[in-house]
Amino acid sequence: MGFARLGLINVLVFLVVVLSVNLLASLYWDGRYLWKKIFVPIDEKAYTESLPDQDYTYLIYREKKQLETRYIPYIAWARKPFSGKTTTVNIEGDRVHPSTTNRPIKHVRFFGGSTMWGTGVDDHNTIPAHYNALHQDYRAYNHGESGFVSRQGLDRLINLVNQNAPMDVVIFYDGCNDCLSLCRVDVSINGHREEAEMAQKLEHRWQAIDALFGSINMVIHKVVKKGKRPPSRCLDNPAYAKKVAFTLVNNWKIAKSVAALGGAEFHAILQPVAPLGHPNIKYLTGIGDETDWRMVYPFVREIQERENLGWIHDFTDAFDVDEYIYIDGCHVNGRGNQIIATRLSGMLNDQHGQSGG
Repeated sequence: MGFARLGLINVLVFLVVVLSVNLLASLYWDGRYLWKKIFVPIDEKAYTESLPDQDYTYLIYREKKQLETRYIPYIAWARKPFSGKTTTVNIEGDRVHPSTTNRPIKHVRFFGGSTMWGTGVDDHNTIPAHYNALHQDYRAYNHGESGFVSRQGLDRLINLVNQNAPMDVVIFYDGCNDCLSLCRVDVSINGHREEAEMAQKLEHRWQAIDALFGSINMVIHKVVKKGKRPPSRCLDNPAYAKKVAFTLVNNWKIAKSVAALGGAEFHAILQPVAPLGHPNIKYLTGIGDETDWRMVYPFVREIQERENLGWIHDFTDAFDVDEYIYIDGCHVNGRGNQIIATRLSGMLNDQHGQSGG
């Protein structure tokens, strides 16, 4: 009996210790979330040479930190509605800018990741906002979302066409996230950035084990993962890089067909990234030559040329100027978005044989 009693006491002590540690880990996790919501640590991107107004940039990043995300069927996630001084998100989860007309003659819909959404700029300086400023009798919609790959843009487009949303022109602006996400060893070829985490939440979880170790595992995982990007399958495997390029172009092809079903013309843009072209990035650090973009982009161009896909447009030289444009490897300032919008406007005008909007 003495041994049984001692064993039971040891088990109870172990459970109390583990439960206490798990509770502390839970308090840390919740406290970390509240700290970011209330105090909003400044993002180091606010101090790059391409964002000289640091006070205003701090406000932009502060509001970005305050944004919350919700689950959306098929496309996985979208921002919750938000109305700030620099950032506005509507009930559909789309970032919006002030409308230029109540009676638009055309509806132009833009899709992409955070570069289209407008990380680092206010509502007036996103690509759709700058395009709308050039064509004030149009309505430009920003369907970009942070982290989105081309497949998620396709799913978002399907949802819109399924509900008969008006559209005349559809623009997909991709490349950055498809390479960064689909080359990762923990993401499938038809996956997205949050694939592993969302899959884990759908799997059966033992409640007792979760109660004992759930928060501890989350904290350990965060510490181990912090600052580390999962290994790439593209850097040392050209065949896989080609597969990513093939998948990206196929998503565009399907999107083109869906856009046609919605009555819209379609254009895909291979977006610029800092390591490609000849931009002025001497002020940036950590932008090396060994990137997934260098592996995947040539295959995208190869497919475009071989199949003569004139609706795919290579914009990788868009920022070959002396100006400071890039905030990091993908995101750019308002001037960069203006350059893209102007080039898109000229491209579409040429396509239509017009001189104006």
